[in-house]
Amino acid sequence: MVTTILFVFGVGFLVERLIFLNQTATTLLFRYSKEIISCNIPIFSDHFVSEAFKIENIVRFSYPMFTEINFREAANTAVYEDDAIVINYNQQIQEEKKNGQAQSQDENIEFQKYFENSSQKLGTYNKIEIINQTDYKVDANELLMTKFKIFNGEKPSILIYHTHTTESYNTFSQKLVYTSGTTDRTLDFNYNVVRVGEELKRILEKQYGYKVFHSKEINDYPEYKGSYARSLKVMEKYKSKHPDIKVFIDLHRDAIGNGSNKVKVSTIAFGYEVAKVMLVVGTDKLGLYHPFWRQNLLFAVHLQKNLKKICPQITRPITLSVARYNQHISPYAIIIEIGSNGNTLEEALRSCQIVAKALDDTIMGR
Repeated sequence: MVTTILFVFGVGFLVERLIFLNQTATTLLFRYSKEIISCNIPIFSDHFVSEAFKIENIVRFSYPMFTEINFREAANTAVYEDDAIVINYNQQIQEEKKNGQAQSQDENIEFQKYFENSSQKLGTYNKIEIINQTDYKVDANELLMTKFKIFNGEKPSILIYHTHTTESYNTFSQKLVYTSGTTDRTLDFNYNVVRVGEELKRILEKQYGYKVFHSKEINDYPEYKGSYARSLKVMEKYKSKHPDIKVFIDLHRDAIGNGSNKVKVSTIAFGYEVAKVMLVVGTDKLGLYHPFWRQNLLFAVHLQKNLKKICPQITRPITLSVARYNQHISPYAIIIEIGSNGNTLEEALRSCQIVAKALDDTIMGR
């Protein structure tokens, strides 16, 4: 136990000093890191689990030598912390980013055209990796062998919503909101995850013919605590008014690091840099009613399979969590995290093309 604790804090110190102080090194080490293979190192103290979890992604995504290590989370430790951090905001740097946005938007349009018109050959998928933060036994290969299809003669309606509506990217906005805690956020829908949700909605409707509802209700401001209770009310409202909604997507972005030490999760797809994608599935491990978690996991595994077919390097391991995340409302409910607070908005928008295609393939049973 003592050795494990020393290891965790030692790695954290090295990452902070050797990686965070060099943004170029962070990007390169992450981009060329190995595929993650999960295994468990149980840590029993809540305090040390919390500390380990904060550096887990940084360790794994920055150092290939640590990609086989997974710090298993304690049952009563929240996966998402309920506060936001005061970030180091450099106005001059952000103004420079703003000036370059027109060019970035043009590049995003070119990426969409390339993606739509390319005669791409779908690749093969290798091992589906699951970070299992519970003690439930799950077999990804068995889930892959289980047929999955939502389409039953007509395409289901989809709800995109945001439990953490103000989560933003590393892109300029004059309306950034600063609160105490762990991540940077903004109420400006042009720069937070709402913009990414709009892009995903547009593609699913225009290119794949789905009926998509997109809730822009703010669930995490002015008070962050209780975000999931508020987003559950949003889900129930839409489900009541539109019983044809079968797929529920809680769209987030991850948070790794803060201030000038934020870590982006990205890769190259079709010649452009895109944000990586992580799927999160909740369970009933905390004792909350959740009859659908295994169906949700089946959905996530097949979605991950199709993401890998399109762009193998875009995926991060599926996280199977002890928390429920309101996914008890449907057998087709999932959290999709596109990028992190270190990614630009444009990188996240490009990823929507790939996510939309993978969603369609999964729903249609391909």
